[in-house]
Amino acid sequence: MDSLDAFKSLGFDHVRHSSYGKFEHHLTELQSQNLTWKLVEQFHELTKFGVFESSFRNGREVPRAESREVYDVFFCFWVDATEHLIENATFTLEDQKYFAFLDERKKIEERSFLSGAARYNHVFVDEFQDINPLDLALIRAIAERSRAGVTIAGDDDQAIFEWRGATPEYILDPAMYFGYDFSTYTLGVNYRSPANIVRQSQRLISNNSRRVQKQIEAFQTDEASIEIRKTDGLMDSLDYVYSVVESSVRRGESPSRVAIIGRKRSQIIPYQVYFASQDISFCAAEDLQVFLSDTFERLLDLLIVKTRANIRQGRSQVVTDLLKLCDLVKRYPISKREKEDLRSYLQRSRSRTISSAIEALAEYRGPLKGKNEGGKMSLAMAEAARQYIDATTVSNALLKLSECFEGLRYDFGKAEEDIFFTDPPFLQLAEYASTYEDDYESFVDDIELAKDSLVYIPPFEDSAQTRSTEELWKQPLHLMTALRAKGKEFDTVILLDVLEGIWPNRNARSALEREAERRVFYVAFTRAKKRVVLLVSPRGKAALSPYISELGYSGS
Repeated sequence: MDSLDAFKSLGFDHVRHSSYGKFEHHLTELQSQNLTWKLVEQFHELTKFGVFESSFRNGREVPRAESREVYDVFFCFWVDATEHLIENATFTLEDQKYFAFLDERKKIEERSFLSGAARYNHVFVDEFQDINPLDLALIRAIAERSRAGVTIAGDDDQAIFEWRGATPEYILDPAMYFGYDFSTYTLGVNYRSPANIVRQSQRLISNNSRRVQKQIEAFQTDEASIEIRKTDGLMDSLDYVYSVVESSVRRGESPSRVAIIGRKRSQIIPYQVYFASQDISFCAAEDLQVFLSDTFERLLDLLIVKTRANIRQGRSQVVTDLLKLCDLVKRYPISKREKEDLRSYLQRSRSRTISSAIEALAEYRGPLKGKNEGGKMSLAMAEAARQYIDATTVSNALLKLSECFEGLRYDFGKAEEDIFFTDPPFLQLAEYASTYEDDYESFVDDIELAKDSLVYIPPFEDSAQTRSTEELWKQPLHLMTALRAKGKEFDTVILLDVLEGIWPNRNARSALEREAERRVFYVAFTRAKKRVVLLVSPRGKAALSPYISELGYSGS
């Protein structure tokens, strides 16, 4: 369903693009709008499902599919599947726009234009920099059917929703996409940010070449505190951020609202665990809550298994524990039939510890994830379980889970919502767990304490919940990603790990991708009303983010 929706978001029309010629023409249009990367991303997702073969180019796995193969193998299916969903009145959130567009387009083709009270005289679109091809098609159809005027408002420098197929190209050159001229008015005064935030952020964003050149001045004369804080590793960073939160949130000193912002979801997970263990409540969106992740529950379960790995137990418990490990070694769990056969075999081995049960598993030759020729799968599962069980510290155990248990890293259908699948945080958790050494019980206790308490979750915004949402956003401490920070303001903003490879993301290689990353940083940096802290904790050979010098600071 996600793949079906993605093609709708990219403006494909299952009626008007059904021929190969129309399909290829729309592909070319998307490429001209700098959306080639989004197409490749979708082809890559389909490659994961085995729809297309892949190859490696410049260290990246890329689909081999050419446009004709994409059309023959997937797009024709997409056309039929979309029609089937419509016939069965099955639709997603994206379909609400897609069906409206289809209806408007059909009425236009029938020359059924609106008039009188039913007609819109003018269409106003806010945040225009964030629209995707489907949004554009719907807006154009609404305006065309009513023969309405169009006004668009937005900031090309804050175009950060490219992950959902948006492109700043539309706001940079609207005449090209609407077919008529626009008059442009630039609002040159920033009423929100302190003077130096405005100055430094404009210095930063001016490094982007694909933007409207503008001179922005601050209305405020006050200046914010801008600090580059270097720390020695994660624990030092946690302690420093705790001191900031302790002074500004707990003691009621100004500033009173603090946002901790990461570029990646995994960056904020150690802070969730740490603050909860320190009895400091925080606010985070539901899909950013590690404590609500199904995979996090499984990880805790495996850590509990580890705490009793060398304790003599009943045979049933030992077998149950080992099967939990086996289920997560590969991407998908063992089949029900294979699991029951393996359970019976392990029960007969009379193992009373997991270590001895692992040795029995290595000798198993029954079907396991297929034929299990020569015990290849049994040996692989036994080796993965052995490496985890033999880990001497909590930190090493977490790293072994990351390396050997593929089922904790991939799960199609859950990746969109589950923070663990979206951005596996094993390295961050392992670094955080280093202070526990081999004390698994304390680590699990602290995690479970954190999970059971002190977490505020903003509900989804709708008419019935707007008030409670606003009240939660007034909470003093917020943890979020940079993409979630847009449109919000905080007294203090702490940007995590301002290093090359994170800001900008190491996957941003082209000039356009790096400009997109700069816009994300620009949005995060400009959320502050009184204080910004750029937190730097060098790891290995990681250099400081180039954004530090682009803001006008040496970083030394």
